[in-house]
Amino acid sequence: MEVRPDRVIVMADTAERAEEIDVARAEAARRRAEARLHSRQERVDFARAEAALRRAMARLKVAEHRRRRHRRRREESS
Repeated sequence: MEVRPDRVIVMADTAERAEEIDVARAEAARRRAEARLHSRQERVDFARAEAALRRAMARLKVAEHRRRRHRRRREESS
């Protein structure tokens, strides 16, 4: 990441805009990842399940932040 007075440059493999996050889909992904992590099957790839859980949790956190920010803005404009 590079921060300049007029812009911020972020280098990432993937990115999503907050408004593009499908909360229901992220919740479903979180539940699936948690189920995989709690599974007693030997074939579970725990590293992939943990990565999936981290992605889902990050999406949900961003969506919640956006929801709160929009709620605050509506309350301030009322």
